[in-house]
Amino acid sequence: MYLSYKWLKDFVEIPKELKTSDLGTKLTVHTVEIDGVESQAEKFESIVVGKILEINKHPKADKLQVAMVDVKTEKLKIVCGAPNIQVGMMVPVALVGAVLPNGLEIKAAVIRGEESFGMMCAEDELGLGEDHSGIIELDQNAKLGMPISEYFSLDDVVFEVDNKSITNRPDLWSHYGMAREISTFLQTKLLKDLSTYKKEDLKTESRKIDLRVKIEEKDLCKRYMAVAVSGISITASPSWMQARLISVGVRPINNIVDISNYVMLELGQPMHSFDAKKISSLKKEKIVNIVVRQAKKGEQIVTLDGENRELGASDLVIADEKNPIAIAGVMGGRESEIDDNTTAIVLESANFFSASIRKSSQRFGLRSEASQRFEKSLDPSLCEVALHRAVELIKESCPESLVSSHVIDEGNFTYEAKNLKIDLKWLSKFLGLEIEEKEILRILSSLGFDPLVNSGELQITIPSWRATKDISIKEDIAEEIARNYGYDKIPVTMPKISMQIPIDNTEIISENKIRKILSSGASMFEVCNYSFVGEEQLKALGVDFSSFVRLANPISQNHTMLRQTLASNLFENVKKNQARFANIRLFEIASVYLSIDGNIKKSDSVTEVLPREERRLGLLLANESDEVFMETKSAVNYLFSEIGITNIKYCQREKMAYWSNEKYVTEIKIGEHVVGNINLLDNTVAKKIGIKKKVAVAEIYLGEAISIVESMNTTKYKAFEKYPALSRDLAFILDEGIIYNNIKEEIENFHEYISKVELFDEYHGDSLGKGKKSLAFHVIYQAEKTFASKEIDDIQERLLHFLEQKFEAKIRNF
Repeated sequence: MYLSYKWLKDFVEIPKELKTSDLGTKLTVHTVEIDGVESQAEKFESIVVGKILEINKHPKADKLQVAMVDVKTEKLKIVCGAPNIQVGMMVPVALVGAVLPNGLEIKAAVIRGEESFGMMCAEDELGLGEDHSGIIELDQNAKLGMPISEYFSLDDVVFEVDNKSITNRPDLWSHYGMAREISTFLQTKLLKDLSTYKKEDLKTESRKIDLRVKIEEKDLCKRYMAVAVSGISITASPSWMQARLISVGVRPINNIVDISNYVMLELGQPMHSFDAKKISSLKKEKIVNIVVRQAKKGEQIVTLDGENRELGASDLVIADEKNPIAIAGVMGGRESEIDDNTTAIVLESANFFSASIRKSSQRFGLRSEASQRFEKSLDPSLCEVALHRAVELIKESCPESLVSSHVIDEGNFTYEAKNLKIDLKWLSKFLGLEIEEKEILRILSSLGFDPLVNSGELQITIPSWRATKDISIKEDIAEEIARNYGYDKIPVTMPKISMQIPIDNTEIISENKIRKILSSGASMFEVCNYSFVGEEQLKALGVDFSSFVRLANPISQNHTMLRQTLASNLFENVKKNQARFANIRLFEIASVYLSIDGNIKKSDSVTEVLPREERRLGLLLANESDEVFMETKSAVNYLFSEIGITNIKYCQREKMAYWSNEKYVTEIKIGEHVVGNINLLDNTVAKKIGIKKKVAVAEIYLGEAISIVESMNTTKYKAFEKYPALSRDLAFILDEGIIYNNIKEEIENFHEYISKVELFDEYHGDSLGKGKKSLAFHVIYQAEKTFASKEIDDIQERLLHFLEQKFEAKIRNF
C-alpha cells in the first residue's frame, strides 16, 4: 500500500522541520513497516514543459516528423512519430539524461539520419495512464521549462507500506487511519473528526428513484448502505484528485469511479457505483431493487476486467431482480458499470463477512483493492462515514447532482461498546517500566480509547474501528501503550535466571535413542503421520470405531477421529509406497488417544479431563516374503537387545486386532509385563484396503517399556562360571499351533541345571505331515560342578518324555 505525504497532511499536523525520511522511520518504529520513501519529483526529474515552435516532415520516413521545441533554456530538435502534434502545442519533454518512470533512459540519437535531442511524451510513457495514441497536450498557460511534476502536482512524497505489517489492522488501510497513528506518536493534532459525517445529514433532494435493498444473507453482510444520486455528468476528475490517485498508484478513469477509489484510499471503506438505469426495473431510473444473496448454481457474471466468471453457491453477490451485478466485496460487473452516458447512479457502501470475501477472491484468483480490505474485517460504522464523504465529493464534481432516494441502511449491525479494565501495577510489571499516568491517558485518548483511571485501575472503551479482531485483551492495550511510548525507551535488561542443571527428560532421551537404533542399525525409515483416522479407513480394516474420540472440527472427511493405534496409518504409508519399493521398513513414534479419562485437565477452570494419550512405537515391515512376521520379530529383538533388555518373551495373544491373521497374533512381554504386540495383516483385509504385499506390524507401549528400562539401568556384574557348561541339541516335531515361547518356558523350568535354551532352527515341510512343524533347540546345562555325561543324558531323556506328554512332541530323527 502507498501513502501520500500531502494526503496525510489533510488530516494531521506534521511539523515542517520533520523530514519525510524521518517520518518514515517513526512510522516503522511505532506503527507499520515502511519499505521505502520516494519523492515523486525525482521520478520526473529532467522532464519539463515545452512548446512546439516548428514541425517538418522527416526526409526519410513518412510516419515521422521533425519538431523544434522550446524548453525555455534551449531549443531542441526532436524526432517524433505521434500524429497529434501541432505548432504552438504545449507538451511534456523528456530531456537528454532523463529516466522515464518505465525505466527508459533518454539519450541523444540519430533516427533515420536525423538527430534527436529528447522525447515528447505520451500518457503511458509518464506512468499517468495507458493511452499511447498521442503526445499529452498541456494547458496553453503552462510555464515553459516548468518541471512536469510541478505541472501535474506530482511533487508529493510517497511512503511504501509493507502490507504484511498491517494485516491485523483494518483501520490502517487508509490515510485517515495512518494519520490517527501519526498524531499519537508525534503528539500533534488530528485535523478532522469523522464522527461529524452522519447519514441524517444526507437529505433527500428529489424522489426520482425508488431504491429498495434486501439482504438475504445477513450473516455475510452486516450492513448495506446505498443512496441514489441523479444529475450526474461523467467527466474527468479534478486535477488534484487525479494527482492524489496517481501518487499512490491508482489510474484515474472518470469522476465517479475515481471518487469511489478516492474514498476507499482516504477512509479505508471500499465503495462501488452502479449505473441506476442499467439496474432499474423499468430501465428508466424509476425503481431499483438490489438483493444481497448467494449465487445460484450456473450463474455467471462478466466482471469489470472483461472476464466471464462462473459463480459458485459460496459466492456472495449483489444482484438486481434477475442477475448478479457484482461479486460482493471483490469486483463489480460490466453490465452495470459507469460509462459516458450515465446520468444517475446507485452508490453502495457495505460491510461483508471477511472469510466469505477471502474465499471468493482466492477462488477467482481476483485480488482487488476492495477485497484486500474486506478480508481484514472492516468496521461496519465506516459505511456511514464513507457514504457521506462520497456524496460530498460527487456534489463538488457534479454541482447539478441531487440525492434522489432515501438513504438505505439495511442489516443487523449495532455496535455495543466493549470495555477493558487493567491494573496499572500489572501494566508496569508487564512493560518492565513505569509510564506516567498522564502519558498513558494521552496515548489512549489520541487513539480513540476514551480512557479513565479509577483507584489504580485503567478503564478503557474499545472504539469500533479497533474492535474487529484486533483489541480484545489487556495485553493488546499494553502493546498500544508501549509502541506509541517508544520501544526504544524501554530499558534493555537481561533476564535474571539462576543457572541450574537441566532436568533430564528420560522419555525424550529414550525416544531419540530408539530412533537412532532403528534408523541406523535396523535400516528403517521414520514416518510422521496425522493423529487422525476416518470412518471409511477403519471400516475397511474391520475396526469398531464406536469408542473413538471424534473431532469437533475435522480438517477433512478422512480425518474425523483420533487414532487408537499406529497401525492404520502405517498401512496407508504402505499403499502409497508399495509400487516404488520392494521392501518397506517403517517406524513411527507417536501418540494414540483412548476414550478413557487421562490425567490432563481441559482447562484450569474445569474438572473435566482430556482423553488418555499414550506414546507408542510402531514398526512395520512389508515385502513378498512369507517370513515377514519373523523379520518383524527380529527387528523387535534387535531393538530391545540394543537398549539392554534381554528377557523378552513372546506369547499367544488372547485378544487380536480385527485385521490380523489369527495364527500370527503375539504378545510381547518383558518379564511379566506386557509391552506390546506383533500382528500379521490378514491377506483378505490386505486386498480390501489395496495392499499387495505381506505386512507385519509391531506396536510397543513406550511408557511401559521405558519405565522398565529405567528400573534396570543399574549395571550388575556376575562372576564367570567356575565349571564348564554342557550343551545338548534337541529337535522334535509338533503341531503348528503350539507357540515356541510356551515350549521354551517348559524346557527352562524342567530342571535346575538347565540354564539357557536357544532356538536355532524352525522347519516346515511336507515330510513332517500336514499342520506340523519342527523346532530345534540348544539346551545348555550349568551347575557348580563338573557334569558326567550320563547324568545329562538321563535329564535329557526325562525331558523328552515330558515334552511328549505335554505337547505330543515327537523326536525328529531325519
